[in-house]
Amino acid sequence: MTEILKPSGKKEGAMDGLKSVGINGGGADVPEWMKPSADLLNKVNADEELASAVDNQRILKAVDEVSKNPEAWHKYKDDPEISSYFMKMMGMFGKQYEEHEAKQGAAPAGGGGKEPPGA
Repeated sequence: MTEILKPSGKKEGAMDGLKSVGINGGGADVPEWMKPSADLLNKVNADEELASAVDNQRILKAVDEVSKNPEAWHKYKDDPEISSYFMKMMGMFGKQYEEHEAKQGAAPAGGGGKEPPGA
């Protein structure tokens, strides 16, 4: 039987649904630039597609699966709605990384700076 993931509790922002299924970026193994911040949450809230993802059970399920097993991406890569969500989020995290590196005094990736882990 497939488990249906549903956000729980009162939503106060776009990322609360993801946080409620355990995708909160607060763990010690999560790089600082990937952790939710007011700036990142404001960017997510400003994008209607990303902000509405907390109410989309298919996207929440895909995020949960891919966060636990990156190979699960192959299951969703041809789904236009889910792949669009992932591409937008990856783009947003890429910009977040570049901003983090700029604040640290390093050149952004692609400009001679450090590459993100696993790149």
